[in-house]
Amino acid sequence: FEERERVLFAVVVVGFVLALALAVFLGWILARRVMAPVVRLARQVRHRDQLLGLAPPLAPDYAADEVGELAVAFDATLGRLRDTLTRERLFTSDVSHELRTPLMVLASSCELLLENPALDPRSRSQVERISRACEEMRELVQTFLMLARAQHEDASMSPKVTLTTVAEGLISLWRGPIEAKGLTLIYDPGQPLDTRYNATFLHAVMGNLLRNALHYTDTGFIRLSLEPTGFVVEDSGVGIPEEKRQAMFQPFVRGSEKRGEGLGLGLSLVQRICDSQGWRVTLTTMEPNGCRFHVELNPVDV
Repeated sequence: FEERERVLFAVVVVGFVLALALAVFLGWILARRVMAPVVRLARQVRHRDQLLGLAPPLAPDYAADEVGELAVAFDATLGRLRDTLTRERLFTSDVSHELRTPLMVLASSCELLLENPALDPRSRSQVERISRACEEMRELVQTFLMLARAQHEDASMSPKVTLTTVAEGLISLWRGPIEAKGLTLIYDPGQPLDTRYNATFLHAVMGNLLRNALHYTDTGFIRLSLEPTGFVVEDSGVGIPEEKRQAMFQPFVRGSEKRGEGLGLGLSLVQRICDSQGWRVTLTTMEPNGCRFHVELNPVDV
């Protein structure tokens, strides 16, 4: 009798274990089948940014159940996002395109005025200042146009230049205004690699950082130092409070509210360009005062 009891107990235990294993296995299969549409939808949504303007709607691929309703909601949200991005790009592109004609008129008029030998030195200086501002605006318009396009193939068609070429051009452009303010311009050419970068974007990033340094520095120096795959812009200006440092790359944020010039868009544009190109910009404070902007360029886009 005891032997039969042990055998019966063993059979019950084995049966229970087998039943439990079978239940776990069936539950796993059922869970996979139930979650498969959700996993597929998540995968499609995750890669939807790469196909934003081309991908078909999600909802037709799913049944009229809870997952289907979720797909419909995603379609509506992605549609609104697509419309918003399209309107933004069209607005930026249209405005930038319309600005080109008056800028060309201003630049041509400045060239004609500078060719006039009867122009007195003071007037010539003012015309040169206008011409320089026109060139800065032209570069800014080109930057906005390229950011509005946002396609990789459009950006790849832009001319490529080395770090040294852009730095030397900007040093020549900004030396006059910087020294006219009584500041010392220091240029350290370093030993940058012969990597070529997007000319428009690199010029905009470096130029905006130099302009920002000039705007917030009243005495002392501005230094541009080149590195193998990046550059550093330092100044002895008023500096940026620690509580504002994280927000400085947001639109309409300025380092000093007492300064009336500028809208606080320069550093925001720098951040947008760096994000689009895979570059990295960091801001630190110098002692006893001043700022240090370090830009690391991604050498992949050669």
